[in-house]
Amino acid sequence: MGSKQNDLDPPSLQSESAPPLSPQSSDKHMELSSKLETILSHKEVPLFHRLQSATWIELKLLFKLVAPAIFVYLVSFGMSTSTQIFSGHLGNLELAAASLGNNGIQLFAFGLLGK
Repeated sequence: MGSKQNDLDPPSLQSESAPPLSPQSSDKHMELSSKLETILSHKEVPLFHRLQSATWIELKLLFKLVAPAIFVYLVSFGMSTSTQIFSGHLGNLELAAASLGNNGIQLFAFGLLGK
């Protein structure tokens, strides 16, 4: 009972720093960063062409991040549309129920996505 404070075990849920980038991703990041710096620092090339090249590089990087989200959104939209088409053949009440159900599920799913 008379133990000292420094004899206690460290907390099991300590916040740790983010894991280091793998050497391969770090090298690629540095390569793209230096490529952007080179493009933007060329004074001989007109500003519009420099910005166009830099924008293209950034768009390619962003597309890798955004492509899965776009795919999920399109699949979700397609599923809800097909559900409403099929339930529309059953009747007005069924169409209304399917529409409300789809909207509720999508609001819940996209609400979780935002957190």
